[in-house]
Amino acid sequence: MTTFDLKGGRGLRSRLRRSRRGWPARTTDGAVLGSWIASAALCLALAAPCPAPALPWVLAGLLSLSGFVWLGLAITQAGPPADAPHLTAWDAALLSFAASFGVQSAARLGLFGG
Repeated sequence: MTTFDLKGGRGLRSRLRRSRRGWPARTTDGAVLGSWIASAALCLALAAPCPAPALPWVLAGLLSLSGFVWLGLAITQAGPPADAPHLTAWDAALLSFAASFGVQSAARLGLFGG
């Protein structure tokens, strides 16, 4: 007859702790946020040569396009969109769409001097 092993639970707790920390290193907050900032800066650099009245609309379009690229990346490579303890490609897509909406709203309100 076997007895109840009290020491066996310790291994289970350490495995649970490891599984919580077991996210891949390439999906950390800094990496995703840095990649999103780089893509937003690229959108701004591509929109900069445009004439002043068209600049906000071109920038908003490029940010929306960036959002769709991030969304495609999230659908193909990222995990589920919820319950992640760090930023994912889903969050970067949301940031791109939110930035596009913000630029469009600012342009409609005339904050770009147009």
